[in-house]
Amino acid sequence: MAYAKPTGKKKLQADVAQQKVRVTQAQAKLNATVNGVPLDPKSAAYDIANKAFIAAVDEQTRLQGLVDNYKEPEKKLSAKEIEAQRQADIIAGKIPPVGGTLSGDPNIDQTKVVDDFDSLLKSAKTFLRKEISDEDRLILATQLANAGYDVPKIKAYNDALFSAYSSLIQGAKSKNKEFPDDIKTVNDFLAEQTNIALQIKAAGGGEDDRYKPFGQQEIYNRSTAEGVIDSIFTSLNLGREANKTEIDTLYKQLEAEQKKLSSMSKGTYKMVNGRRVLVQESGLDARTFLENKVKELPAYKESQAAKSEKSKISLASTALANGYNLETDFAMQLPGWLEAINSGKSIDDFKNIIRITARRILPEAVRNQIDPDEDLTTTFSTYMSNVAKARGIPVSSVNLNEVIGMATTDKGFADSQTFEKKKRSQLWWDKSPEGISVTTTVLNDTLKDFGLLGQGVRTV
Repeated sequence: MAYAKPTGKKKLQADVAQQKVRVTQAQAKLNATVNGVPLDPKSAAYDIANKAFIAAVDEQTRLQGLVDNYKEPEKKLSAKEIEAQRQADIIAGKIPPVGGTLSGDPNIDQTKVVDDFDSLLKSAKTFLRKEISDEDRLILATQLANAGYDVPKIKAYNDALFSAYSSLIQGAKSKNKEFPDDIKTVNDFLAEQTNIALQIKAAGGGEDDRYKPFGQQEIYNRSTAEGVIDSIFTSLNLGREANKTEIDTLYKQLEAEQKKLSSMSKGTYKMVNGRRVLVQESGLDARTFLENKVKELPAYKESQAAKSEKSKISLASTALANGYNLETDFAMQLPGWLEAINSGKSIDDFKNIIRITARRILPEAVRNQIDPDEDLTTTFSTYMSNVAKARGIPVSSVNLNEVIGMATTDKGFADSQTFEKKKRSQLWWDKSPEGISVTTTVLNDTLKDFGLLGQGVRTV
């Protein structure tokens, strides 16, 4: 069974017991004899021993006083007990509601409640999830919705409710700074927003227009659509214009898409932190929509353009696996490569060109150990995983060239010790999860070695 260190009064009593031992030891030194002769009261040795004895007795007296006057801390109340006490105090007029503070006015001898908005924000999620009933949560959701917030009127806790409630508190906090005499609490601000929403709704005679989406939509007629479709056929190098059947199919699909509300480029006013904020959403890009649909036609799938697109995607994947961007780093060579592939040359020839180019930065001792058709992300996968774990990021976000610098030496691949040394010299390491963990462990171990940790001292 593990030893439990004493705390509270028991710890003080243990300290008193230890001090009594120290007093006994100090007294023994004071009464010590040399060859049967006690210390001379006028000697320096006696003076030192006497002062040590007096100090030990004083410390024992101090500790005993702490034990005698010790008061047990009040028992921590449960959430239910705290709430019951709070309600009793409210009824008795002792304290304001949760989050409130009392501010007295000496001139009229009255008190008024001012919400502690920061505390309300901090406890909002716990309040909504655990501290109110389903029925009260529904009432709150309805009140927020009536005030213009986008909240479903349901009993269950949901993110929309939390977002709206937090926004309400933030709005009340902002308004309180502007109008401290008018907006003192969240309920004051909620009442104000509800009143505004009701007046606007009454004036409009229907749904609250403040939050209706608005915007515009570019509708393509058949003539415009035909021109766009023909230009797409040309840009994709299909070698001909679209025929009537293809145009009929594509235009029918476009018409159906244009009828959807989601196709409209619109703006919507929403409540954020108590303020109306314009949120803009892009709608349908008709040309992009038609281009994607053209790529689904047999005319495209059987074309050289489709074959080139497929080859391009495959080459891009190889380039990325070796630390390159195909269209940036091989922009000059790419058109010739695609033409050669369409003429029958193997795509693997060009993938190997990318791999050979990438390996030029490697020491010869490393290059000689890599298979011809192996990508560098495969070669350095173990090192990349190590760095990703250290930084707390996905492997796909790790910079390959940075890892190569850490994982290689003139003589070949770096051993684990060399790799770790290089990794810890990187600018990002100190602030990475691994760096913070290692540093904390070293500091705590050092404090323990010097006796500064382990006696009730908090760890770093």
